[in-house]
Amino acid sequence: MTLPIAPLDKPALRRSIRRARMALSPAYRAAAARAIVRHAARLLRRGKRVGGYLAAGSELDLSELLNEALWRGGEVYLPQIPRRGRRLWFTRLGAADRWYLHPRYRILEYGGARRRAEKLDLLFVPLLGVDREGYRMGQGGGFYDTTLAFRRRHPQGSGPLLVGVAFDCQLVDAVPREPWDVRLDYLLTESGLRRLPLAGPAT
Repeated sequence: MTLPIAPLDKPALRRSIRRARMALSPAYRAAAARAIVRHAARLLRRGKRVGGYLAAGSELDLSELLNEALWRGGEVYLPQIPRRGRRLWFTRLGAADRWYLHPRYRILEYGGARRRAEKLDLLFVPLLGVDREGYRMGQGGGFYDTTLAFRRRHPQGSGPLLVGVAFDCQLVDAVPREPWDVRLDYLLTESGLRRLPLAGPAT
C-alpha cells in the first residue's frame, strides 16, 4: 500500500520505507529473491555486461540473480567506490578470490577489471524508494546520481538499461526530486518486471 508520508518529507519517508522493508519476514525475502530471477530472465543474455550490487542490510538479495546472469553467459560487474569523488567504477566478477573491504565504508568490493557504468549493457540499481514515474530515492550518498549523470546529458539511447530493484513495499506515489535525478527504465520487484513510468498509483 502507499506509505502515509508527505512526499516532500524525505527523512520521514526514508524512515517509513526502511521500517516497512525491515518488517518483511526471512521467508518472504527468500521467495522475493527467487521471484526476481524469473521476472528478469529475459534480460540476461550471453555476452551482456550486467552491473549489479551486493545487498546490504534489508535490501533485496541479488545473489541468485547475478549467479543466473553468469550461468547464462553474461559478464557481471560490481560497484567500486573511488578513492576520490563519487563516480563509481564497476569491476568484473571473476573466479579469483579478490574480495576486500572498502577501508572507509567497510563494504565488500571485488578487485576485477574496471568499466564505467555507461559501458555496461544492463545495470540493476539499488534504491530505498521509487515512485511510479521511475524516480528513485537512495541512501543519500549521491554515488549513483553522480555515476548516472551521463543519462541527463544524453537521455535517449545512452548507456545501459537502468533497472531499479526493490520490494513492492518500497514503491510510493512520489519521491522528492532534485535537478540531478535520473529516471529508471524498469522496476524489478517480487511482483514482476515493469516498464516505467507505471500507469497507476502505487498500491
